[in-house]
Amino acid sequence: MRKNRNRILLGCLLAGACLAPFAAQASPIVSMELTGVQGASLHGVYTSPYYGQIGPQGLTADSQFTSQNSHSAAIYCDDFYDDVEIGHVWQATVTNLGQLSTNSLDTHLMFHDTSAATQASDYMAAAWIAEQIAGGKLSSEDASYALWRIFDPNALQGLSSSDSSAAWQDYEDAFAAVANDTPSQFWNVKIYTPLQSTPGSASSQEYLTVDASEPSTLALALLGLGAVALAASRRRRLI
Repeated sequence: MRKNRNRILLGCLLAGACLAPFAAQASPIVSMELTGVQGASLHGVYTSPYYGQIGPQGLTADSQFTSQNSHSAAIYCDDFYDDVEIGHVWQATVTNLGQLSTNSLDTHLMFHDTSAATQASDYMAAAWIAEQIAGGKLSSEDASYALWRIFDPNALQGLSSSDSSAAWQDYEDAFAAVANDTPSQFWNVKIYTPLQSTPGSASSQEYLTVDASEPSTLALALLGLGAVALAASRRRRLI
């Protein structure tokens, strides 16, 4: 009997350790700074990826971001309404896309003037495009405009017919790709929303980050939970 209890305890510890980072991601506030632009430009606009620093809440200047308290990240802009210059610092809430619900609107996010189901679908499509850019599977120029088109119906205005068609194709591909998905499949994507988040007068743009390591971490967590269930089942048979 002791061996079975140990298996249950090990499974609980494994699942708890893996799920702890997700439980801790309940819309904390961080400081952000735009530090550079890596992507090309299209129609006079730089496209993703951009680069930024992410640090603890309350930082107000570049000199306060250090290697000890901050990290750099590739960031993908979903907001075509606002402008940010290199060196700009702002505060943002962090929302893990995996936490979104199709039944309850998340008003922390910049774009919440819609239904919960539409909000979840829109952000999943945005996440899919960001993943494709991050993986080099889509041209950052057209794909960035497709990402912006999700939340701004006028984003493609002014593009050449060929660029507009390419961006529109990426836009349609994104929604087709996530049509049968749920937000829980996007734990690797975080949304950084400026505290002043009214589109057109926000304190910054809204950004996404893509972390390739988290899906495997989630899989490990599910494996831990599976171990708990299996051990519990074996224990019941032995009683």
